[in-house]
Amino acid sequence: MAASTVPAASVAALLVVLLLVVLLPPPPAAAASGQPPGRCAKSELSACYCGRTTYDRQELYAVNCTGTGLNMQQSIEVFLNLPSETEVLIFTGNTMPELPTNLFGVNSTMDKLRFLDMSNNGIKEIKGKSYHHVSNVERLILNDNKIGLNGIGFHHPRVFSNFESLIELHLTNAFADEGVVNITADLHEVFVYSNLSRLAKLHLEQNKMSVILEPDVFCSLPHLLDLHLSNNLLTGIDFNIKCMPHLRFIDLEDNLIRGLSEEQFSALDGVQKNRSLAIDLSNNPFSCGCNIENLYSWLRTTKVSVRNTDSIRCSQDLPKNPLDPYAAYRNDCPTPIRTTLIDGGHGGHKLVMLFVFCAVVAFLGVVVYVSRFGLKRLRPEFNTSSRKIHYTTIGKCEEQEIHV
Repeated sequence: MAASTVPAASVAALLVVLLLVVLLPPPPAAAASGQPPGRCAKSELSACYCGRTTYDRQELYAVNCTGTGLNMQQSIEVFLNLPSETEVLIFTGNTMPELPTNLFGVNSTMDKLRFLDMSNNGIKEIKGKSYHHVSNVERLILNDNKIGLNGIGFHHPRVFSNFESLIELHLTNAFADEGVVNITADLHEVFVYSNLSRLAKLHLEQNKMSVILEPDVFCSLPHLLDLHLSNNLLTGIDFNIKCMPHLRFIDLEDNLIRGLSEEQFSALDGVQKNRSLAIDLSNNPFSCGCNIENLYSWLRTTKVSVRNTDSIRCSQDLPKNPLDPYAAYRNDCPTPIRTTLIDGGHGGHKLVMLFVFCAVVAFLGVVVYVSRFGLKRLRPEFNTSSRKIHYTTIGKCEEQEIHV
């Protein structure tokens, strides 16, 4: 009997062990695959936070060094000691005027790095071989830096050559103020030699660009979808858009566009024939008259999707007759000027016309008021002369003739 009860006890013990394994939580080391959010373990990264977090709606391993005030040497130490599992690096608000060669180290393996944000670090120069081991980076953000035009382009045309998987490039307010007129020539050279064949979104806002010296500046980006050029000083679409077969959106909001030429309208319509194209022209100082008329005429017929049309206004750039603000344009436009123009300063013209009307009415009132005393002096003479005239009816005349 005792021998037969031993197996039963063993089975019971085994069941208890299995229940404990199932019900008890795993040990801390197995609870998560990566280091929980908190200060980084390495001393070189002590000012930063490391761990898994939600970024771009994904659960990723990130190193965040935002606003840590690191100097040049401390910044270099961070890049040389990044964990190999890093998928997101946010390195902003530090001091790093120059990106040295092999920023991530010669033997570094950053194969998992996908998102790199290096905004607001005072970057002035990027070496031609600064970025190595970044072949899987999909988004590069270099906003709010002071990159000199001599720091890229002619001197380092292959500055982005290792970003083979790059989809988004953010260069908003990224360049130094001096010499910005040459920015498109430098960027053209960078794009040609960097082989950004997968780039879909390019941000170049707030860079004080006024002249496009190289019309083919974006032609080396064959898969570009969205081109953001708002808050610059551009006066038109002076770059080749036909060479970008996948382009779907051009953002030209808040520039200095006074009008678009027939060639530019035709270029936009030509692109639209092959694919869907959208453009934002809002908050530009279109001049009233022919320029705005041509734009409104194009808006009525084009199939291009023009965003924020309610924000498209014109402003007067020449003195006009307040009673006819568009008189100076009537002989210059190929088609007659309509009277329903929407003018950014049209409210001012209405006020002027209202003021003139009120002034005329007031003047007439003063004339009537001043002359009323003269009318009173004329009234007695009028009454006297009217009393001297006697009218005889036809009937009375006939009676007198019969009586005779």
